[in-house]
Amino acid sequence: MSYGQTSMNTMNTRAKFKSMYILNFTKYTEWPAAYKQGDFVIGVVNDDDLAKNLEAISKTKKINSQNLIVKRFASADQVTKCHLIYIAGKSAGEVEPYAEKSRQFNCLIVTEGNGMINGIAAINFVVVGAQLKYEMNKALFKSQDLIVSNTLENLATKVIN
Repeated sequence: MSYGQTSMNTMNTRAKFKSMYILNFTKYTEWPAAYKQGDFVIGVVNDDDLAKNLEAISKTKKINSQNLIVKRFASADQVTKCHLIYIAGKSAGEVEPYAEKSRQFNCLIVTEGNGMINGIAAINFVVVGAQLKYEMNKALFKSQDLIVSNTLENLATKVIN
């Protein structure tokens, strides 16, 4: 198998794991009443594999009886009301414009990067050993009027209050 194929399989596997985690985050998070009607929107920034996985899932699954819609955003200006937004980026400077725009809504911000849990993301993916895990910032859930389940908190590798 060539390097390209191996790399692609690894990325797809990782995107599938992130998709599963994201769906579980939605099960253990409660949004304000106004967000319990209409479509359930997940925004994705800079991660085509994840967006494709979520789009495939959206054809057969609902979130709390709401249709699942996946929106891809190429710039912070494009960000609209979402229940959850996953922002891929290696630095706070790359992620922050999207997070800032998302804060206008009751949006659960999910990232993957060093230090993102400190003031940017309510949930941040981390790799522990060879496993994908997550850490969470409860204050950022509260700031978006989101209620997080103890189950989600208990499974996090690190929790900031």
